[in-house]
This record gives sequence, structure tokens and C-alpha cells, in this order.
Amino acid sequence: MKSQSTEDPFKLDDEVLKISRICLVVFSSFIGFGIFAPVDELGLYDPKWIRIIHASVTISFFVATYFVKWIRIKIQAIMFVFFYTMSAHSLILLYWNSLYIGYLVGMILVLTCIGVSFVDRRSLVSYLGTVTSAGILVGIYTKEHQVDLPLYLSAIITPALVSYLTLNIRLSSVEKLRISESQLKKFQDRMLNELELANETQSNLVTTDWPKKKGIKIHSFFRSFDQVGGDAISYLEREDGQMALFFADVSGHGIASAMVSAMAVLAFKIHGNKNAPSECLKAIHDDLQSLVPNNHISACVLFFDSESKQMHYSIAGHPPIIHITKENGPNFLEGLGTLIVSFLKPNLKNYEITLSSGDRILLYSDGILEVFDESGEMYGDEHLFSAIKNHSDKKGDTFLTAIYEDSMSYSAKRISDDMSMLLLEIQ
Repeated sequence: MKSQSTEDPFKLDDEVLKISRICLVVFSSFIGFGIFAPVDELGLYDPKWIRIIHASVTISFFVATYFVKWIRIKIQAIMFVFFYTMSAHSLILLYWNSLYIGYLVGMILVLTCIGVSFVDRRSLVSYLGTVTSAGILVGIYTKEHQVDLPLYLSAIITPALVSYLTLNIRLSSVEKLRISESQLKKFQDRMLNELELANETQSNLVTTDWPKKKGIKIHSFFRSFDQVGGDAISYLEREDGQMALFFADVSGHGIASAMVSAMAVLAFKIHGNKNAPSECLKAIHDDLQSLVPNNHISACVLFFDSESKQMHYSIAGHPPIIHITKENGPNFLEGLGTLIVSFLKPNLKNYEITLSSGDRILLYSDGILEVFDESGEMYGDEHLFSAIKNHSDKKGDTFLTAIYEDSMSYSAKRISDDMSMLLLEIQ
């Protein structure tokens, strides 16, 4: 990291602007001393016309910092001029008035203010060197001191040293902050890159390109709550000619859930040739239970025979499968079961149904149902069935998109979970 220099100044615009405004107020107050204080009674030489001009300019610049952009941009250079003019003003008054204590206090204020308002070490050192040297000469050549010379010199030198030390501490703190911000930025960039890679993995977990099979058309839909989600949709062409379908929803969101989804899909690919859907789900549970301590999975496994149009299925804690027919519309298929990859042993059953041409099977994650309107009412099964009926004339991806848009419209596009659907259209 490059050290602080005039070539690489710290850009602390907001902090510098706030402190500069405070300094301008302090300067205005000090300048006003000569306008409203009884200088004649005190025997001081302090021309009011100089004070009035100086105070007017200072107040004008303070107000302009709120309205004039170039003043805000150039505030450090402007304040540098103000510090020199304030110092010159104070030193002249000190000389004219034999080191009067009131003007010495003003000089100390100016020297102290610059230490907290500047972020350029070289400019500060040049200012402190010039002003401190001038102050020492004023003290030496002033006659009839009202303040002991050693006390005056220490009052000039001490705040100058404090200002320098204050700037060093501030720059050290800011440098550490900048290093931390740089490290955080690198971490964020790395995380974004990993999220992009995880998003690519997620796209492989949700199958969208389905094989052409006799007697069936398959369509899928997925929208992630985060950049990556925990839903998975996959298939396997079984050795007996049937097609095995896997629909899963891993608890939670993000990369961890996506990793569990990937493991679940891999386990499904290994066990998709089991004799029954429930056996496949139990095998996935056995493979992952010891590896996944913090996530559980709701899932469905379907075996579909395109010749007989017979579908065997098992449900593990997943929302009920919807069977849509032309005659009766949408209805839930029977079927219950417990979650897999939980600390409990899964209780799963096998079910079967013979489908007819024109029938549709819809699987969906609970993210479709669990959205809420402004009154807090959930979308739920009733609204889902209504959407299915209203869009029954649509097919394939158009049908799934219409269901999704209905759910989004209901919740004003506020979602709290991944949203996925799988549609089987029997030919």
C-alpha cells in the first residue's frame, strides 16, 4: 500500500467537509471577538473594519459549502488559505497588543484545528513550520509582554506538536481502514465469483432441457430467492425404460443449500434404478444423513412408464402433487411422507396412478405457496388451484410462467424462498 503523500492523498471528502465547516464556525466566533468585545476599554488595538471583512468572508464560505459544488471540491485548498490568514491575523494582533492572552487563545485554537482538519502531512508540516517560526519571532520581538515568554512559546509550540501527532494518528487509522476495506473488497469479489460459479452449478441442478419421450412432455421452472438456491429438479432414464424424476427442496438458501442439492442429485443418479421410488428416497437419506447435519430435504421421486402411462411415486415431506384433468380440473394426489436427511428415520410409502392423455401432473416447491399479500394472508392452495383453472388453456412453459406471475402479483413480488415447478403433460 502506498504511503500518504501529496501525490496520493486520502479522499475523505465527507469527514473533511464536516470538520472544515466546524473550523469556519470557530474562526467566525474568534473573529467576532474584536467586533463585539470592549477592545477600547481593554486598551487593545483591534480595527473593527478588518474583523468585519474577515468575518463576512468566513461566514460566506461557510454558507457556500452547502450550495457551491466547487467550494466543496476545493475545500482543503480553501481551508489552507483560511488557516494562514487566521494565523497571520492572530500573530499581528499578538504583536500589536503585546501578546494579549485573548489573542493567544485564538492562536492556540487555530493551531489545534488544523491538526484535525487536514489529511495532507506535507501541507500541515509546511504550515506548522511557517506559523510556529513566525509565532516564536513575534514573541521574541514583542516588547512589554503581557504573558511570560516561556509560557507564550510553550503555548505556541505545544498545540503545533499536538496537531502533528493528531494528524499522524488519524492517517494511521485511516490507512488501517483503507487496508481493511481493500481486503473486504477482495473478499467480496471472491465471494461474488464463487456465487457466479455456484449459480452455474445451480443451473445444472434444475433441468430445463428435457429429452423427447413418447407419451410425455416435461417442463420445469425455477426462480432463486438468492443468487443460488436449494431446489433441484433432475431425471434419470432407468434401465427398465421408465423415466425417474427427482424434485427436491433443501432447507435454507445460498451456497450451502446448493451444495446439499448437488449431493442429493448425485445420490438420486446413483439410486434412481431402485425397485420403488420410496427405496430411492431412503437410499438418498442414508447417503447424506451423516454428511449433512444442518439441512433437511423435502422431495418427490416419480417413475413414469410411457407405454402404460403408469406413474409410481413417493413423497418425502413435500407439498402434495397436483393432478390436472380436463374433466375435473386440479386435485391433490394421495400421498404423504416424512422429510429425508433429518435426524428421524424417514417414513415413506409408494403410490401409483394410471394417467390418461391430456392429464397433467404439477409439482411445486413451497416457495410458490408461501407468499403473502399486504394483509398477511398466504397465497396457499386455494389461490394456486384458482390460478391453475384460470390458465388451464395454456401449455408447457407458458402455463408455468402464468402460475409464477399469479403468485408474484398476489405478493407484490415479495418472495421469501426459492420457487420451482415441474410439469408433466401426458400425450
